[in-house]
Amino acid sequence: MSDDSTSADTRESDLRELQQTVAGRLEDAKGLLLCTDFDGTLTGIVADPDAPEMRPQNRTSLDRLHARPNVAVAVVSGRALDDLRARVGLENVSYAGNHGLELAYRGETTVHPVAEKQASEIRTACEAITQRVGHIDGCFVENKGVTATVHHRQADLNDTPEIRRAVEDVVDELAPDRIEVSTGKAVIELAPAVPWDKGQAVSFFKSDVPKTWTTMYLGDDTTDEHAFRAIEPAGVSIHVGDDDETAAVYRTPDPDTVERFLQWLADEGVEHLGSSTAV
Repeated sequence: MSDDSTSADTRESDLRELQQTVAGRLEDAKGLLLCTDFDGTLTGIVADPDAPEMRPQNRTSLDRLHARPNVAVAVVSGRALDDLRARVGLENVSYAGNHGLELAYRGETTVHPVAEKQASEIRTACEAITQRVGHIDGCFVENKGVTATVHHRQADLNDTPEIRRAVEDVVDELAPDRIEVSTGKAVIELAPAVPWDKGQAVSFFKSDVPKTWTTMYLGDDTTDEHAFRAIEPAGVSIHVGDDDETAAVYRTPDPDTVERFLQWLADEGVEHLGSSTAV
């Protein structure tokens, strides 16, 4: 048997095991709050951050899940809220953009007040960083309003230390106590120094569903770790990828498997909700 077929068999076995485990977890819940990251989870990871498109099957699965009375859906992302909503293209689901600093929920849009006030500092930082790294091929700065992202996936790996040093120097010079710097997959994030992240956003959505519901979160990046921890110990946390260190309890290897898992969840998985207490 070839390595490819062995890998395919392993992936199929792992997917079935995940489905069986999740089905068992859903049996004890009356409803499901499904929260999911966007890039690298509902889409593949690509070099150009403007390129990712949501997979049509994922859109169909989320739409079907949201239509059920005992399921709520939220998409949580580091992307700006308007960008996220346009790419997902589903009405009435909940959204958290800019790692939760922007929320679209029950027909209303809110922005964290501190983040809104510090938007001018983020803009100034973006301009200063661009001046310092604009000459590096494959590196560019994206101002997302209340946060910013320095992309370097297309840059030479040897340039990464210079890019990180430039970002840290600019923040130290402009607003070391008001802007936080964090790293993700080939990105450096700048955000207001406020106690708010994807985990806080998921907790907000969770507070508005019945306590008899369970919460599921799928994500692939370091910023999703906050969300995994936020739904412990009763939630269903699923890390997408093969990173060794994650707070998630369950794993799935890639966006291809996520697509199949969400389709199964919409077709069969949610039918297990409350089945252990059904009369």
